[in-house]
Amino acid sequence: MKAKKLLILTLTFSVLGVSAVVASSPLGDFKGFPIAKVSVNNSEVATGSVPAFIVDGQTVVPLGVVSRSLQAFLRWNPAANEAVIYKPNVHMFVGKEVTKDGSVKQSFGKVPQGDTVKFVVFAQVDNLRTGIHSFKIEIADPSGTLVAESEETQLEKYSESFWYPWPFEVKFDAYGKYKVKFLMKPSADSDYVVVSEKIINAE
Repeated sequence: MKAKKLLILTLTFSVLGVSAVVASSPLGDFKGFPIAKVSVNNSEVATGSVPAFIVDGQTVVPLGVVSRSLQAFLRWNPAANEAVIYKPNVHMFVGKEVTKDGSVKQSFGKVPQGDTVKFVVFAQVDNLRTGIHSFKIEIADPSGTLVAESEETQLEKYSESFWYPWPFEVKFDAYGKYKVKFLMKPSADSDYVVVSEKIINAE
């Protein structure tokens, strides 16, 4: 198995808001160590082929689980045997009645179910401490089905901060929470990673 998949990080129970519960009887062992269950904000997290486990009273958690839970992305440098988590600040809001100069007359967080709404998603990015390949915005309905997305935007040169607006027109057919996701692609050959989410409620 590749080193990237085996990469793990020792965390205490209080670090990053990740909690773990030892349950050796129902969960079994991993290479002789008791397996731990990992939860973030009271929701259990799937750890994949390498589970969280306990060593000398410390909880060992796959680093990819930690980065995804933080809505961050991970870079692995095999030459230095080093892993780095990057967590940019991404602030998003949605607005209707946007003027020509980009100011918003009406921001919103909920819509009547069944309405079709034209709006703009504004994303302000800062504290981006590494270069990325591209980014985009997606909107998913309460079932997780993609209902709208922006074009992929590539960054030709590194910028620690930038401002990005994109217009959408969405019919809010389903009742519940629509997720507005801001995704970054760390490199050309990597997958997109969600680095920020905002909720629009259809009521």
